Amino acid sequence: MTAPPPSPTRPPLTAGKLSIPLPSGPEAPSHARRATAGFLHWSWPSLAQDRCDDFLLIVSELVTNAVRHASGPSTLTLTTTAGALDIAVTDCSCVRPAPRAPDLSDGTGGMGLHIAEDLGARVFTEALSDGKCVHAAFGTA
Repeated sequence: MTAPPPSPTRPPLTAGKLSIPLPSGPEAPSHARRATAGFLHWSWPSLAQDRCDDFLLIVSELVTNAVRHASGPSTLTLTTTAGALDIAVTDCSCVRPAPRAPDLSDGTGGMGLHIAEDLGARVFTEALSDGKCVHAAFGTA
């Protein structure tokens, strides 16, 4: 069991949206983290570094899932408003993710959705005509 997530004291300064296509290989998570760090610095300069690190971890987990389980392109979309952050990863697989027991012995994963929820996200999947979009949404108010 993890500790409850820290609560940011102030909401994002700037409502904004960033949507970027991601490479389909193993470089996608690091590309997504760099873009996310820049976007959060711009839109939410008062965000505590530990909470920013939480968001970067969730981005990495969701993007890794898209690379691992869906062939083809994926897109990262980040949206900040006065009281929320939505991290969304779109891919071309129609198979919805399902939480599973983490496999700690052979490194096959199973931790990403649990991590997002443990850090305070409301995780949900939106069906699209050509795939899906997995969201990790945070209310900050």
